[in-house]
Amino acid sequence: MKVLLPILPASLFLLISCTEADSSINGNLGTSDENKDMIEESINDLKESEKILEAESGMITFEYTGKWTGRETVWFDQFGKRVVIEQDILHSPANRNKKKMIWTGDNKTSYNCEYIFMGEEKNSSENPYIRPKDTELSLFAHGDNDELMQSYKQIGDKMVSGKQASGWRSKTMEIEGWIWKGIDLEYNNSGVIKKAISFKEIKSIPKDKLDPHNGF
Repeated sequence: MKVLLPILPASLFLLISCTEADSSINGNLGTSDENKDMIEESINDLKESEKILEAESGMITFEYTGKWTGRETVWFDQFGKRVVIEQDILHSPANRNKKKMIWTGDNKTSYNCEYIFMGEEKNSSENPYIRPKDTELSLFAHGDNDELMQSYKQIGDKMVSGKQASGWRSKTMEIEGWIWKGIDLEYNNSGVIKKAISFKEIKSIPKDKLDPHNGF
């Protein structure tokens, strides 16, 4: 009993201290409903930050004219989080480039596939270190007119492939484009003209398009 006497008060002290600490923590965290709301808000904020486009999904076919000629097909969903691009472009008579870009939101499951590079057959693929700029589907700032107006001036709207797009022209370079919901539906970049010739509504990117082993 002599050994237990000093231990018993210490145990009571620890019990009281832990109870007070739990009470303090619970007070700081709030109720379970409040915590649930905070978690849901954080998840929603994260989801919003992943949306780079205002359009949820679609399939767009582009035609290149001017200094370059060729075709490009784009599939996107989840507001631009996932994008697949198939390009077959002739930069010059001897310089053909045929490639596919798959961006899933994770570079481990994303791929840059090159079938023809500078006119020579290559047939290779690799994981990109960062998101390729082309998969953002715009040369311009996404959804930020204030930033756009620092370097570009508005040149009016026009219909491109059935969509009303707003026009912008660079104040310093030979670049102008027409943007719809964050997507360049048409642009003229120093004599390279890219224009959407069709837009198709889709629910999501077809699974076979996300497979790097499927060429086109």
